Amino acid sequence: METPEIHILSRIVWQFFGTLTFKSERLPERVRLALYFALLRRVAAEFRVYFPRLLWCLRQEPGEQFGRRHFHYLLAGLPALCVSKTTCFFQMSTWEKVGGGMARVYEFDPRLNGEGYILKCLGYADPGDYYESAKFGGHCQLMLSHSVLKVVRANAAWRDRRLAH
Repeated sequence: METPEIHILSRIVWQFFGTLTFKSERLPERVRLALYFALLRRVAAEFRVYFPRLLWCLRQEPGEQFGRRHFHYLLAGLPALCVSKTTCFFQMSTWEKVGGGMARVYEFDPRLNGEGYILKCLGYADPGDYYESAKFGGHCQLMLSHSVLKVVRANAAWRDRRLAH
């Protein structure tokens, strides 16, 4: 069964997919979220992007073996020239600098649409990444930036105008 999130997220051209852990298991949710927003603000500042224009999707979940909380996120809205392994490493080191634990950040594979990362697909070179990213499409609570919703609404309005003519 498809969820509404799949339709929203599949309309975005994502640039990065990441997993973020925490040094301590006992951090309150507000602190975990503050660390995430500190990461995003530093990324926006580094690449001279107005923070509210970043497109992001965040999912928090407990680990399967030991129940440790961690984040998975999708990110877009940076200039196209910024999509590189260097930017992945920048995000990983920034996560540690703001007080987070370990981070793994990857370039979003441009050959795939949003649903490819949301749904579990077979035959990808790293099944672990699909396994983790597939969790975005399950019955879960997602946190979306306002920019994501604006893009989806703008695309829908453009499509409606085009169909009307």
